[in-house]
Amino acid sequence: MRLDLHIHTFYSRDAVNTIDDIIKFARLRGIDGIAITDHNRIDAALKYSKTIDEILVIPGIEVDTRYGHIILLNVHKEPPKTDNLDILKEFAEDENGIMVLAHPYASLFTKRKNVETIIHKVHAVEVANASDFKVDTNFRKLLDLAKRYNIGITAGSDSHIPDTIGYAYIEVESKEVDEIIRDIINRRCKIYYKSVSINLRMKKIFYDILHRARLYRPSPP
Repeated sequence: MRLDLHIHTFYSRDAVNTIDDIIKFARLRGIDGIAITDHNRIDAALKYSKTIDEILVIPGIEVDTRYGHIILLNVHKEPPKTDNLDILKEFAEDENGIMVLAHPYASLFTKRKNVETIIHKVHAVEVANASDFKVDTNFRKLLDLAKRYNIGITAGSDSHIPDTIGYAYIEVESKEVDEIIRDIINRRCKIYYKSVSINLRMKKIFYDILHRARLYRPSPP
């Protein structure tokens, strides 16, 4: 199973992907499953995880915290609005999900000095994010960090436009979500990635501007 575990739909304020876009490009790239991880909202993830049969859809959410972006995978309701990572971790565990530190070395919102102070609080770290300018360098650093702290690893394209879906993914033997979660935690997965090109980065910015101005596709209620 090839799984891109960080994809945004147009329910995120800075993304334009429809579910049809996602399915089309996932199939094109040989992706068997995805995690929908919209910013601070889970409604699209829950909707599509229940209605889509073509590919596996794992519901998730990317939440803003003062420590950086945190992804909750395999959760089925809104998480508590808090910066307390212990509370978020307990919530994820109660949902049979996991808490992932997203793109810690690529985000403007995550200070590098914070990473090693909070890494022990998460179940896994996103070691490859295709939108990261320094994905090669950071992949090696984050993989070493995951091994040092004995936590899981994930990867995702962080796609906001369809073109980049499948640019980063994990490969596992398991096909059931609960087993995939265990594979992630135990680092029983292979990581594949390539960096997003400058042209696609510019395309993402262009659509982001149009979307925020409501000139491309209106945000859902």
